[in-house]
Amino acid sequence: MESPASVGSRPAAPTSGQAPEQGWIEPARGGAGHGGTVLLSWDPVCQRSDSISAETGAPLRTIHYLLYRRPWIAPLKYVLQAIATFGFLARRRPALVVVTSPPPFAALVVRAWCALSGARYAIDAHTGIFLEPKWRPFLPLSRFLSRGAVLTIVTNDALRETVESWGGKGFVLPDPLPELPAPGDPFPLDPRRFNVAAVFSFYEDEPVDEMLAVSDLPGDMHVYVTGDSSRVSERQRSALSPRVTLTGFLTREHYDSLIALCDAVVVLCTRPHTLLCGAYEAVAAHKPLLTSHSDAMRNHFRKGVVYTGNSTAEIEAGLREVAARRGVLAAEMREADGEMRGAWQRTCDRLLDELERGGVARADLPTPRWGRA
Repeated sequence: MESPASVGSRPAAPTSGQAPEQGWIEPARGGAGHGGTVLLSWDPVCQRSDSISAETGAPLRTIHYLLYRRPWIAPLKYVLQAIATFGFLARRRPALVVVTSPPPFAALVVRAWCALSGARYAIDAHTGIFLEPKWRPFLPLSRFLSRGAVLTIVTNDALRETVESWGGKGFVLPDPLPELPAPGDPFPLDPRRFNVAAVFSFYEDEPVDEMLAVSDLPGDMHVYVTGDSSRVSERQRSALSPRVTLTGFLTREHYDSLIALCDAVVVLCTRPHTLLCGAYEAVAAHKPLLTSHSDAMRNHFRKGVVYTGNSTAEIEAGLREVAARRGVLAAEMREADGEMRGAWQRTCDRLLDELERGGVARADLPTPRWGRA
């Protein structure tokens, strides 16, 4: 995911009428005028879209109204976002729209506009659209939309195979490694400790209970669990180890500082085909990583990593191993950083070639920051 900033890093979603850190109805960044390519998202905290925009130079438009992740208000917000999306596309008139899904309704609006305008569209399909229970009833819609897209971009081969079984054309593009800013306002860490950032969002696909139960840790270790800790019960809070701190949602500056200054990063997931955004941030910051041993994570993150099961005992054992091997793992992460950036740029070049073969004029495709032959 994926595209989510890492979901644990996301700032708290603003209430209606407030502008979020990344923009609630954000002007398209990176370009203006007719033709060309735009990225479009209805997710106000999608680090994947932000990073792809920064790497490729394609402008990103984020459209979102009302409260974030509140299902009871979704029908109204989707109507408002559909109207705003149609209006933006009618004014901007891009030749290619790369639209993020979920929600699939964003792609449905884009497909409708493309049918009227003659433009083309591609879908950046995140793992949730395939695996999250709330989106499973809409898989027939996602299948229909993929068949009409120039490409459906996914994060791993298993999802590409699913798209192609639908009759769509899939392309694997993992998240790019983010460019992490220099630490600003420092997150308060004790330099005498081995400080661990556990990047969580408290969603249903994370072993939250197991993580919060860790206690058998080295004496100098302290774990900071990020994300929406309002979901943690009083019983769980009272049972927390004194070496575990719930940070709640952090400001972007504080989160970036935590990742930059910590000694290791933990990202865990129970879903099989998810690439976790916090892992990309760990690579970019050259931090040893403890993560779940899914095939997707093992195939993509191969250096600087300790893999673990999702039980409390396995997480504790993994944390002890990370602490013991910290020097070797950090050195491996520095190697992985350069290797993964180069591999992503080559994959992105192939993606642009595929879009061109799919009928998008070369002049309408973005020129990435590293150039393109």
